[in-house]
Amino acid sequence: MDATMLASSVLSGVVSVPMDFYLGLERTFQDLNLSDGGRRIQSRNMHDDVRVGRAVYQAFRDRNKIAKIVNIIIDDSLQFLPEPVLRKVYDKLIGNATSMTSRTATQLTLSSYLGSKVISGVMLSFISRVALRGLTGGLTGGVIAQGVISRACEASRRLQMQNPELWRKLRINDYDMLYFMFEEPLQNFIKMGEMLRKNPSASREFINAIETY
Repeated sequence: MDATMLASSVLSGVVSVPMDFYLGLERTFQDLNLSDGGRRIQSRNMHDDVRVGRAVYQAFRDRNKIAKIVNIIIDDSLQFLPEPVLRKVYDKLIGNATSMTSRTATQLTLSSYLGSKVISGVMLSFISRVALRGLTGGLTGGVIAQGVISRACEASRRLQMQNPELWRKLRINDYDMLYFMFEEPLQNFIKMGEMLRKNPSASREFINAIETY
């Protein structure tokens, strides 16, 4: 285990605790039907609580779920690359792309390869942050845990607005409720995917971003 990476993950988690506490208080008031949203927000929160619980349970039960989410996010960015550029990236990182029979095969292989390069950092970040929230949540009567759920829900709703297609892919298995854990470690892919959706000619910058991993 990389001690520097672990320290960075824990520090990042500690820094966000105050905001989680604030969000947790806000959500607690919503759950008690003491907010402006009334029963509508209360009902939405109850549904979201179940989905977050399922997503976290699945992730801890099968760590391969984390890798699957990483691959889905990376693959979403790759789909906007022109095929010649996709094959160029494949050649640069893996080898001869001419042996791949289709764009789909090339894209899936490249997604898995890139995912394997970042998964250790993502796993460490995910486990350390969830563990830290569990500890602080126990000390604060669950308010921190409420804050984490609030953060997860906000990230899901933000993704739904910014990238509906990716949101739908993740939503199928409640993976969208874990998206907030991946925004930082996969920020280069996420930003480049957004850039390519708006400007397909920006593929050179995507290649530069990939080379930083």
